[in-house]
Amino acid sequence: MLAVMAIAPWMAEMSWGGIPFTDAIIVVLFLGPMYGGAALLIREVTRRTGRGWPTILLLAAAFGVLQAALVDQSLFSPVYDRYDFQHPVHLGWVDVSLYYLVAFVTGHVIISITVPLIVAEAWSRRPTSPWLSRTGIWVVATLYLLASLVNHFGVKDEDTNGFQAAPHQMTMAALTVAALIVLALTWRRHPEPSDTRIPPPWLLAGIGFVGYLFYLPGEDGTALAVAVLVMAVSCLVIGRWSRGAGWSSDHVFWLAMGVALTGMAVPYLAEPYDIDGSTAREAVNDTAAAAICLLGVVLTVARRRRSLVATSGP
Repeated sequence: MLAVMAIAPWMAEMSWGGIPFTDAIIVVLFLGPMYGGAALLIREVTRRTGRGWPTILLLAAAFGVLQAALVDQSLFSPVYDRYDFQHPVHLGWVDVSLYYLVAFVTGHVIISITVPLIVAEAWSRRPTSPWLSRTGIWVVATLYLLASLVNHFGVKDEDTNGFQAAPHQMTMAALTVAALIVLALTWRRHPEPSDTRIPPPWLLAGIGFVGYLFYLPGEDGTALAVAVLVMAVSCLVIGRWSRGAGWSSDHVFWLAMGVALTGMAVPYLAEPYDIDGSTAREAVNDTAAAAICLLGVVLTVARRRRSLVATSGP
């Protein structure tokens, strides 16, 4: 449980080098209950209802909409610190950027929820079982709610000059969250495994790395079109493979490791929050983020291999 509380905020806010690595403890303490709490609750619902990764992904999408539209309201704010999240590909009637809608929600689905859970499960002795007791669920839910309220009012006071989304915007966001939750909890598994040929797990790592690194190649309509294409193809292809009889947790694991390894490149490509810092300091932060990413992946792979050896031994 504590691992998810640390991994989720790190992946969401630190892995791309936007925040100095010296602030890691502060980020984990303040954002761990929000990102990590959401990840734990999503996993708990999924495991307790006997569902799989489609449910986790859909609930993670619900969290992404909730976070970006209702909690920090970055999706609707015309002034979010120094950023313009209303453009490009602006949809006037709801006053939102389709580019950032895709960027925020998919980022939360993959980096804030899914990859942290896969990493944490690789370290767990109970990777497929529920982790929380009934009391634990209430504790995590309370921490998540309190952290979200702190985040909402903190962002409102410090970054958006008191911005408040319009009623119709919040209503649409809430309805979207509700629809995603209903879909997640009614998703039906494919009845029988197919004979689909499945690539080796290492190839899934390459697909995860390339797909996540290049799916939003810029801030314009072309980038959005590329992202939609990449996501559509990925969902169709990986969804088809996952129904194959040979599909295993190894494929899921290596797909996530490929995504995680983008943290070795993204820090050098993304602009940090503090644009007034020196080039040398930015280079140190980027290198630290990349090194921690590589170390985390290496240790996680080693841990999983030891676990597999232990479970398959005499």
